[in-house]
Amino acid sequence: MAKFDCSRSKLIVEKSMFNNPKSRHEYHVRDHHFNVAVDIFVPGCTKLPSDLQDVCPDHDVYWHIKQLPVLELVQLDFIQKFLRHGDFYALSSGTRIDTDNVVALLPTGELILSVTKDTYEELGLEGKPSKYDQRRKPTRYIVEVPLLNKSYQKGKSGYERVQWCLKDRLNLTFDILVAWKPAEGHHIELDTYWSNYTCNKIVVNKQTVLQTTSALSVPSINSCYLASKTRKGHDQNENGRSQIQDNGQPVRERCQDNTNGASNDSDGGKEWCEAEEMFEWLGAISCGVSCTGKPDAFISTFSCPEPSLQVSGAVCHRWTGFITPGRIKEMLSRLRHYVTSTNSVDWAAITVHGFADSPLSWHKHEHGYSTCGGENLYTFVVFPEDGGKYWYIMATGGNDDIS
Repeated sequence: MAKFDCSRSKLIVEKSMFNNPKSRHEYHVRDHHFNVAVDIFVPGCTKLPSDLQDVCPDHDVYWHIKQLPVLELVQLDFIQKFLRHGDFYALSSGTRIDTDNVVALLPTGELILSVTKDTYEELGLEGKPSKYDQRRKPTRYIVEVPLLNKSYQKGKSGYERVQWCLKDRLNLTFDILVAWKPAEGHHIELDTYWSNYTCNKIVVNKQTVLQTTSALSVPSINSCYLASKTRKGHDQNENGRSQIQDNGQPVRERCQDNTNGASNDSDGGKEWCEAEEMFEWLGAISCGVSCTGKPDAFISTFSCPEPSLQVSGAVCHRWTGFITPGRIKEMLSRLRHYVTSTNSVDWAAITVHGFADSPLSWHKHEHGYSTCGGENLYTFVVFPEDGGKYWYIMATGGNDDIS
């Protein structure tokens, strides 16, 4: 019988408080640029609270532009009207990061091209081999063009080189997804600016994954308690904090408060669910998987991890499209306010999914797919204690730089 190895993956768990000066929650949200979906799960509610609905992307729009030349993205007029007056995100659509040419544009002004060896040689711009291509002769290269750099001006050698390569040497074109949050007073419709191209405006899609008024079992978790004891897949450091591992590859857990996650169990029992168990259960809920755990169930026998608690209903909504970090920041802030200002919930969660074929994951760290999977997602579990403790859970495939 053939043996197939599981794809490599990485999981990082971080706990902190929103008001901690060293908290990295804003960094995690801001620098995950390309988001295709966001889920909110609130236990103990029969519908999404109204103050959360106000900031959700129900009416947000993004654009799908067909066969747009990359040359259009490096023009000084475009840079002045869009990149310098708002947050502009662009990502090629329908391209595979491990086999095709892929382009992305960050709001910081960096144009990222992830291209095949043949395209790289024909293009003529300086780049570097992909860090996930370990061949002696690389077959994939990464090219970065800093469009907001002071040296990128007409008459400068860098500018003229980019224009010549993208116009005369290789006219790269892509179907591109665009999300733009313009600065106040600088709104320009993309279909007006790029009237020579087909520009379709798309509204972010909302889906109700779960909305129930009946009793539901949810994991019983504690903000200070990540892992109960050493077990397979975990190591314990000198402070008793678990270091979560992926298939034998060590991954760190960061801790930014004074708790050490020590168990309060005196009889060897288990008082709280672990972060991994809760994360797995939350994923099942987001996928619409039944978690009743009936032994005769045909599709799934998955059940809520123990210990659990009963809540009188729960709601989980998902939004899919091209969702900006700014919108997610607003959703996280409002979720935090709701959890800390009401006594009706013990915790709530927001999960953000990145595009599988984006050339980047967090910040400007390279993202890959290959056999490792293209997932790059994160979850904030928000607690009411001390004005808002949280868990931050990051999950990626093996081809992701998370340093």
